[in-house]
Amino acid sequence: MNKKLLWVSMKMNWSKLTNIERIAKQDIPEEPGAYIMLSDNTEYIYPWSDSRGTSRVYYVGQAKNLRDRLVTHRKLCLQTKTNPRHNYYYPRYEYAAYHGCNVCWVTCKGKQEAKQTEEDLLFDFAYYYGAKPVANSQSAWRKPLR
Repeated sequence: MNKKLLWVSMKMNWSKLTNIERIAKQDIPEEPGAYIMLSDNTEYIYPWSDSRGTSRVYYVGQAKNLRDRLVTHRKLCLQTKTNPRHNYYYPRYEYAAYHGCNVCWVTCKGKQEAKQTEEDLLFDFAYYYGAKPVANSQSAWRKPLR
């Protein structure tokens, strides 16, 4: 796992980090799961970056079908590259179009476990960096601080 993902639980069975434009559809499982999107090289500065370092992570998500969700992400990222105003209200596609998109995922036993995994990842990220990833919407934040 990438050194910039130190906040992620290594107990989970994460996929290899891959550029979303190069993923073969058949290599993505059709199972529920959570995923992380990272830039190619851009390091984002979060509130606690002085002590923890910067991160390439800009989005954390979950899906009841990882293949469908990641194929949709790939399609919309490419559309945003060719037409920058296409997805103006979806920062995850703007970040992907301009900074590149690498993705890794973990499969889960069901939709509820996928949602819980996403919430745990968001909480752990915020706990480590002092903020949620830059492209996650406020509605993705549900877990109260410990």
